Amino acid sequence: MGSPDGGSQETSKLNHDVTKEPLSPLSPVSPVSPLSPSTGQAPRISVESPPNEGAGSKRPPTPKRTVKWYTVCARAVVDNTAFMAFTTLLTFYALTGDDIRIIATDKPADMIFNINCIVCVVVFFFEVIFNLLGKNDYFGSFFFYLDVASTFTLVFDLTWVSEWIQGGSGGGEQMRSGRTARVGARLGRVVRVLRLVRIIKIYKSYYEVKQRRERKKLAEEEDDWDEADYEAVENAENKESESRVGKKLSEMTTRRVICLILINLLALQYLAVDADLLLPSSWKYGSTNVASALNAKVANNNTETTENYGLAMLNYLYYHNWYVCNHPDKYCPKGNCAGVFLGCLFRVGIRGRDSLETEKFAPIDRSFIDNFDKTYGARANSKAITTYGLMPSEMQDVFASPWKTVCKNDGPGFSFLSKQIGDPTYQVDCLSDLRGSEVHAFVAELQPGSGNELLFYFDVRPYNRASSVYSVIQTFFIMILLVGSSLLFSSDANRLVLQPVEKMIERVEAIRERPLLAMKMADEEFKVEEIKKAKYERSRKTQLGRIWSEVQNCCSSADREIMETIILEKTIIKLGSLLALGFGEAGADIIGKNMSGSDSAGVDAMVPGRKVECIIGTLRVRDFSTATEVLQSKVMMFSNQIAEIVHGACSEFHGAPNKNTGEQFLVIWKEDETGVVSVQQYAECSIVAAATIIGGVHSSPLLGSYREHPGLQNRLGSNCRVHLSCGLHKGWAIEGAVGSEFKIDCSYLSPNVSIANSVERSTAIYGVSLIVAQSVVDCISPEMKQKCRLIDKVVIRGQSAPMQIFCMDLNYMALELDRRPRPRVNWNTRQRFKVRQWMDQEKTALIRKDLVQTFAEDPVISAMRASFTVEFFQLFNMGYQNYSQGEWQVARRLLSTTRSLCSMEDGPSEALLKFMEVPHNFQSPRGWQGVRELAC
Repeated sequence: MGSPDGGSQETSKLNHDVTKEPLSPLSPVSPVSPLSPSTGQAPRISVESPPNEGAGSKRPPTPKRTVKWYTVCARAVVDNTAFMAFTTLLTFYALTGDDIRIIATDKPADMIFNINCIVCVVVFFFEVIFNLLGKNDYFGSFFFYLDVASTFTLVFDLTWVSEWIQGGSGGGEQMRSGRTARVGARLGRVVRVLRLVRIIKIYKSYYEVKQRRERKKLAEEEDDWDEADYEAVENAENKESESRVGKKLSEMTTRRVICLILINLLALQYLAVDADLLLPSSWKYGSTNVASALNAKVANNNTETTENYGLAMLNYLYYHNWYVCNHPDKYCPKGNCAGVFLGCLFRVGIRGRDSLETEKFAPIDRSFIDNFDKTYGARANSKAITTYGLMPSEMQDVFASPWKTVCKNDGPGFSFLSKQIGDPTYQVDCLSDLRGSEVHAFVAELQPGSGNELLFYFDVRPYNRASSVYSVIQTFFIMILLVGSSLLFSSDANRLVLQPVEKMIERVEAIRERPLLAMKMADEEFKVEEIKKAKYERSRKTQLGRIWSEVQNCCSSADREIMETIILEKTIIKLGSLLALGFGEAGADIIGKNMSGSDSAGVDAMVPGRKVECIIGTLRVRDFSTATEVLQSKVMMFSNQIAEIVHGACSEFHGAPNKNTGEQFLVIWKEDETGVVSVQQYAECSIVAAATIIGGVHSSPLLGSYREHPGLQNRLGSNCRVHLSCGLHKGWAIEGAVGSEFKIDCSYLSPNVSIANSVERSTAIYGVSLIVAQSVVDCISPEMKQKCRLIDKVVIRGQSAPMQIFCMDLNYMALELDRRPRPRVNWNTRQRFKVRQWMDQEKTALIRKDLVQTFAEDPVISAMRASFTVEFFQLFNMGYQNYSQGEWQVARRLLSTTRSLCSMEDGPSEALLKFMEVPHNFQSPRGWQGVRELAC
């Protein structure tokens, strides 16, 4: 058969330092190098070494971006659990604090709430600052503006600001604009809804913590999957890994939901007719009636005007009785009072230039009050449908007394709360004793231009408390609505588009970081599918589970359809696996660098090569050309059957299959840059893998069937068999792409590849199956080195320095075909997956074992080495030492003995005898140093 020495004439030119000039390598694995049509010589391919890569250099690490110290500190603060809990507490306070102030306290406690509000503003301000420093994408985002707006709205909770907006506590024209004050209060309440935006951030934080801690407990069942598998799948499903697409979509959905709700809340307040314009109220009508009667009495003080004024004033005071409003159980025992409102009269006053003169006519005679109470009061009308209710006798005394209480911006008057009657909250003489939002003032209309005004002040604290209670309920309702709407709007998009896209992005990023990982993705995806099927079957084992499953099937029949996103995800996994299979270890850089360039769709296949230190293994199928001629169309199956053994053993012992030309295999054990696996372990793995491959080929029943092939027996003899020879050498190589923009092959180019090729070809000279170069033997342990036999010291083409070569003695003729009955296994996808999982576990465990012991305990290797005795090794070593020292006559006698000492002829003994005989006739040449040139 043809010798795979493609371009070997160029080998001697490759013995130079790779860092000095561009390397002109050959393709040592291909059996025939492509010839130039003009010269008939192999074309020279220039592959430049990457810059800054000298001997023994590694890939330069990716420069890390320096993070400022204040960024690290700010990020640590905003991500701190205690800080998040504190801001969450303040957020709920900001949402309900003002309502709690109105519900539970009076004006003297406002300063405490103002301090709390200032604390919230300061904390939220610093939170915004920390987010600006710690998060690169925070400034200018939607949540940035909403955080600023929600923090700014806290200013409206300060009582000084809110009272100013609502008209303050002054009188005059401010009190005339009651509707404007109500609009200001309503606007301030609605604007606070902006703070609900912070609930979205709280929900996100809570959801992330919940997803990390959530672990479903599965009952113990008998199936092929263990609980660790179930937990791994659930963790993968619950994994939160928000991509840029997910973040953008989530932000846009939340933005639209928030804007929609806020617009509704703000706009609907002004898209309705004010209820105050529907009907005139008793407050306004009664005030006008009382003012008219008082003006008539002042103008003409007689019995008639006095009675009219007293009757009008008492009707107004009794109808808007403060005590009936606030204590209906005590002052309206029958529950039939007409004046039960949420706003009740608490002060009457006179303002104007003649207010003191007018005040003289304001008190009502006590006897008139008693007669009115007997005639119109609750006691006199106990059987009436509606009554005025009871009036405390102390207040009747106040009505009859002069109006001596004078307040700022107000004239003389009296207050229902000037005395501790009926257990009021606290004494209130003037409207300044209440909050501005707790007072409504009415000025009597249609008063003549006397310069005096009769003012009626109403205490609306019950109304405010009720409004605040509903406001808290509304806040939590909007909170639920906001979060629920965001979830509802985004659930379908997340389930159908976002989650599949994020999974695809995760797959692509994993392939970009570790291209060879794609080969395991299909297995992991299949594992997830099988575990889901197993969970479904487990749930159907109970009657309730079967009913629930049927209900789910009926409700989600459309969800069982395979979506295009799922097809695309599966396709990405398949493409990644094919890339990993096609490019292999040598093409990992090409895949990673091209997939990392996400800003462009261009492909740069001609990535500069990378210098690596590795152990190079070359395996050749003997008589492959003859097998090709005989088997013809079946030669592909024949080659793949051998490749399955070669690649399987190589992968098991941490190697990386590279080239496969049918006749020749190139396998690599690349040094681990992380240092997890030592060079010694890789060297011993390569030797054990080579011995395992040779034993596997000769004991395989499938390959053993070719021994009986008539065509092969006719061409190769009756004792023909499938056989491999192997050579191992250690050195540097350039890992990268070889080819052009039209077609590339990912391989390793180096003079060391040619040397490994020559070492393999020397197996035919020495009549052995496996030869290991000195560069590999120097790396292994002394125990493993004892199992290698030094057979010669040679100069191989491509290397000027002489090197020792060792053989691993393996008598493959001693092996029988492994015809042990195999367990009958239904080799479906699931069983193959389980086997691959088991092989991965064995591969991981192998590196922690003693490889010398593994080599010694392997039954196939032990059977091949059984015929080689200690006597044989001792005699050969003495013969070789005499050969090396020039005592060829002694060496002839010893090597002649070892040639036939074993059950088969010893190839190295025969090779040395032939070299000493022809042309030297067993006489060492002058200047013999124990080194000879090996022409192969």
